[in-house]
Amino acid sequence: MSARRTGSRPRRARRGTALITVLLLAVVGSAIALVGAMMAATGTLVQNASDRSALLDDTALSGLEEARNRLNAGTDTVPLTGFRTLEDEVVVPSTPGAVVRRSTWVGRVGTPDSLTGTGEFGVQAEIVSRATDARGGVAIRRLEVIQQSFARFASFSNLGRSTNGSALWWALGAQAMGPVHSNDTIRICCPTPMNVFHEEVSTSRVVIGTASAEFRKGPPRLGVLPVPMPGAADFAGLRTLAMQAGTLFTPAWVTGDSALATMRIDFVPVDVNGDGDTTDPDEGYFRVYRLRVGGGPWGAGYAVARTPPPPAGTLDSLYNSPNCGVLVTPAGQPPRVAQTLRDLPAGTGTYAQQMAQKRAAFDHANAFCFLGGDERLSKDGRFAPSDSAGDWLPRTRGTVPAAVAARPDGGHLWPLSRALNPDFRGVIFADGRVAVSGVVRGRVTVVGSGNIIVAHELMQATNPGVTTGFCTAEDDVIGVVSAGYNIYANNTLTTPQQRRTDDGSAWRTPRKDFDPSPRRPDLTVHASLLALQSNVAEGASPPAGLPVAQWVLAGTLRIIGGASENRLGQTGSMSGSALHGWKDDMSFNRCALPFPPPFFPTTGRWVRSQYYEVNPVGFSAAAWFANR
Repeated sequence: MSARRTGSRPRRARRGTALITVLLLAVVGSAIALVGAMMAATGTLVQNASDRSALLDDTALSGLEEARNRLNAGTDTVPLTGFRTLEDEVVVPSTPGAVVRRSTWVGRVGTPDSLTGTGEFGVQAEIVSRATDARGGVAIRRLEVIQQSFARFASFSNLGRSTNGSALWWALGAQAMGPVHSNDTIRICCPTPMNVFHEEVSTSRVVIGTASAEFRKGPPRLGVLPVPMPGAADFAGLRTLAMQAGTLFTPAWVTGDSALATMRIDFVPVDVNGDGDTTDPDEGYFRVYRLRVGGGPWGAGYAVARTPPPPAGTLDSLYNSPNCGVLVTPAGQPPRVAQTLRDLPAGTGTYAQQMAQKRAAFDHANAFCFLGGDERLSKDGRFAPSDSAGDWLPRTRGTVPAAVAARPDGGHLWPLSRALNPDFRGVIFADGRVAVSGVVRGRVTVVGSGNIIVAHELMQATNPGVTTGFCTAEDDVIGVVSAGYNIYANNTLTTPQQRRTDDGSAWRTPRKDFDPSPRRPDLTVHASLLALQSNVAEGASPPAGLPVAQWVLAGTLRIIGGASENRLGQTGSMSGSALHGWKDDMSFNRCALPFPPPFFPTTGRWVRSQYYEVNPVGFSAAAWFANR
């Protein structure tokens, strides 16, 4: 038998495997390389696209700023209606090889009269800029701009000298709580008491006396561009607005000193819904008292409670006042002046005997003075539509709620609410000298073609000094704008009064306050004031020959708002330690920045508000501004 062999059969090598492997590796490598190349190319494209987008965006944004600069330089203006093309497909120099074109437009925001010098909520406009490239890329950006209001200043002056050329100084420990600017040299006197500037200070020239002041927001900025004052022509549109709303008034004209007003505007808040406050939208009103020609038997000074000349045979002026007397409150009746100092009879005999009743009334703890037409001067302490000197004007426009109509003065109260008087745009205009006082609930600007006299306190229903939270367009705000002077009155309320000794041989000291306000010796003014001449105190300088011991310190003038003027006005004088007139304490109403008083004059300088991006699909400048 033959033997068999056992074991595994040898395998033969497979041909072509290495080649396939190499090919697979090559394919994979190529794919990886292709993907890498594609990713690199995509990254390059994305980067290029991003660069193009950034270029277009920057070009559009720069167009907005260039347009704003042109408006501020006066080379272009915002039209009263429609829009204006500032650039039309202009080629903008950019990166090499890129051709970018830009178009820029500017148009109004709001009603046409919002650009006639001022606006109800400031002067607003918008600039739109579009940038395009040859590849069809588009970027459209929009900038809202607003003109700075003079309400942004706690103090603004064009000139730092009075009309007689004398330099005026910050002194008497003045406090400025808001921004201060002057187109002239700022002069500061006397480190005792120290003058304090709590916000930024700027001047187009220099500051003298920096050692006499504390600058809490850093040193003053010197040599800045001047800010132009508005002109009387800017008031024409405001007069028209008031006429359309029935709030254009014409005071009787009398010759005499510049603070002698024959009309006064009294702001009156009314608690319509009985909730214990006067902050609701329909609770702001005003009424207007106008003297008849000559002021009747009491003279032209009655409306603003001026100190009258002394009666014949006497030495004391206040004894002849129809505005002052002892306030009494009979049971179940409103308070009233039973007899004014003028009405009290004189006795016989010596001067002391003749003046006994008047002197006793002068010295009485409840002796006060009131502006002409005040209820407390009437026979029963109630509102009287007329008295011997003048009349309260009946309301001719707008409506009032039933609770207001039922008041004795209901037919003489004019609403500040747009809901109650739709034609009212916030402007009250007086063609002549007018006095203002009272408490304002609402938004109002009082404009005068002559001087405006602050006859007594002028306050917001909501104190701007204690307001917290966000500012809104419904906040109370007061503007006082005069084509002449805004004058803080020197009357029997605001200035302490003096009488002779019992025998009339000399003046008694100290003087006595007759102001019924619990805030005395302060005079509180919540307003942004602007005067084409000056904001000044009547009687800021003592009369010639008055001994220093007889100088009158009226108190502290506390303004929460601001004071802008052509020439820096004087509110007080000093001689050594003697002070005459008012000390200044100027705070700032920050809510007047975003929401200035209605149609308050502006500096003409456009500032940025907000930026936006505009969808380029179907964009048309004409359609865009037609819908604004």
